[in-house]
Amino acid sequence: MIIHTEATALQIRPWSKTSHMVTWLTPEYGRIVTAVKGACRPKSAFLGQYDLFYTCDLLFYRRERDGVHSIRECSPSALREPLRRCWRSAAAAAYLADLTARVTVSHQEAAAVYDLLNRTLDALPRAPRHDLKALILRYEVNLLAKLGLAPNLDLCPHCHTPDRQWLRFSMTSGRFACPHLAAAAGESAVALHRDVRQLFLTMLDRLTDTADGDILRHSETDKNRPPPHLLLGLSRFLGMFITFHLEVPPAVRRVAFELLDKNPTRETVSLETSSP
Repeated sequence: MIIHTEATALQIRPWSKTSHMVTWLTPEYGRIVTAVKGACRPKSAFLGQYDLFYTCDLLFYRRERDGVHSIRECSPSALREPLRRCWRSAAAAAYLADLTARVTVSHQEAAAVYDLLNRTLDALPRAPRHDLKALILRYEVNLLAKLGLAPNLDLCPHCHTPDRQWLRFSMTSGRFACPHLAAAAGESAVALHRDVRQLFLTMLDRLTDTADGDILRHSETDKNRPPPHLLLGLSRFLGMFITFHLEVPPAVRRVAFELLDKNPTRETVSLETSSP
């Protein structure tokens, strides 16, 4: 069966000396993998037609058994060249693509996640450097919601009274633990500040207001930028939640955030001026 669809390239891996395995996210078929034979040959019809973060018009032969499809035609519709001029934006995009490839399912409709990913990739190059982390956090918050795996942050009116600033969140059940209920055997719980909970809900709500596709319009470009300590608290909470419930290795996320904190100019100067 020949399938025509839009697709965004998430991963490109070598298959042979001249061929690639490409992982795509599509709105109708979720995550798919295609073999691009002869992609690196000088006269290949696929040269320059796909790359990481490209959105392409894809024509492929669908196979039901092994899950690796054969590509027939590919032409780019969104190159996202600005991502290739800023290494920090590229590092953030690489993490989002890797996370999406790990948590999406093959041959399952993923239009909401596809739209969220493309809008975020378009926004990354325009985001100020100090807002890249917040944009990643917004993506993670809304990705969990699109997958139906968002934490239940509803409060118990009897147990979670306004005077309680620190709340106990159960990773096992994915919701706040009530003090009057006995903890389950082996339950994993963390402390979550009430303001971090509110930041999570705010990031989830803001994205739904941006029907024009610009997720930066009501984001951290505002004067009401969230304070760093709340972003740090939300980042730690999301890191633990994603690792626990999606079984995603934490190292990839940790390296991505460490890269965004790097200052190559400062490090180069310190190395040059240091005594032997």
